[in-house]
Amino acid sequence: MASPNRVISMFEQMGKRRGQRTGELMNRAGSWLLRYYVDGTEIDPKTNKLKRERVTVKIADSEGPNAVGIRQARRIAWEEKLSTLDQAHTRPSSAKTFLEFVNQRYRPDVIAYLKPSTRAFAESILGRHVLPLLGSTPLREITPAHIQAIVNSKKSLSPQTLTHIRNRIGAVLRHAKAHQWFFGEIPTQAVRLPEMQRKERRALTWAQVCELATALPEPAATLVIFLALSGLRIGEAMGLRWSRLNLTAELRIVDGQAIPPMSLLVRENYVMGRYQSLKTGTSYRTVPIPEWFAGRLLKLLSSNVSTEAPVFANSTKLIPLDQHNLAARVLKPAARALGMPWASWHCFRHSYNSLMDQAKMTQTERMKLMGHASAAVNLGYSHLEMDHLRPRIEAMVDPKKLN
Repeated sequence: MASPNRVISMFEQMGKRRGQRTGELMNRAGSWLLRYYVDGTEIDPKTNKLKRERVTVKIADSEGPNAVGIRQARRIAWEEKLSTLDQAHTRPSSAKTFLEFVNQRYRPDVIAYLKPSTRAFAESILGRHVLPLLGSTPLREITPAHIQAIVNSKKSLSPQTLTHIRNRIGAVLRHAKAHQWFFGEIPTQAVRLPEMQRKERRALTWAQVCELATALPEPAATLVIFLALSGLRIGEAMGLRWSRLNLTAELRIVDGQAIPPMSLLVRENYVMGRYQSLKTGTSYRTVPIPEWFAGRLLKLLSSNVSTEAPVFANSTKLIPLDQHNLAARVLKPAARALGMPWASWHCFRHSYNSLMDQAKMTQTERMKLMGHASAAVNLGYSHLEMDHLRPRIEAMVDPKKLN
């Protein structure tokens, strides 16, 4: 039996393998205690390294009826503690809860840099669906079962919302792993989701666009035609300023940017009451406008209006129209009355792509004008009309061969 209070190095009699954790075995007050050090979460300003923290745990009794000797205590310490310790359990940061990491690192590091609309959506997913169920769980204890349980408890939500929940949890844990608060495989990879049920994509024919525009008051009528002729997203249309719209036959230079005749520059979104950057890098583009439509747009321009004012402005002429109110109070009622209840602002973007398809524009041209980064995305906006397909179908075979 070792003498009381003796400190014994776990590896004083054995070679230390690379990556093995060292520890000290102590006989104190009738117990075998194992002491080892782990990395903390704070940086030591003197060394610029993580501060070390000491951990002490009881291994077995050294006195009494259940006492064990030094050899057995050493074996128990290795088998039950040291050999099973991985990075996740040796760093106090991994014992922090999901909520603590979100507040201390994810919100200031990630969410703070998102666009306002994206930031609001991320906070909504976290606040409504994730933090109430996962916030108090230590990072090192989060498993696929935890996340699957969250998904299962919210089956009443749409598959798309469940996907957002899973993806947001995964984004938080990936950030935690990058900062060594979480270790191992990201558990969201094993989570099963219900099959995505996507709504059928709709497009209006040019005749339907004209019919709908005729039933709408201004400026909604001009906006509908504009969206069908330009393919802009509704936020991009609301973010369009007069300074970036050239309705003349001459080249214009604005802030060092050339605007060709009868064209516009897509440079901003207007979402959630503020101007924001565009969705992607490819969304920055130049879009031509038909000459015959220029006069209709100019009717929206009031005298003494600043060139930085929005093209589709509210009654003050200072800020853009509220797209949501306009859709709910003007567009949707008119569309329902015409038998097009599915019509939305985004439908006109699909309509624009279909019109370009009918005009036999190449896919590269369509991608450039719509700001798509890939052909796969652009194909999702194509809606071939039966009137254009039927002659080709009829000509595929010669029915006389059957006689």
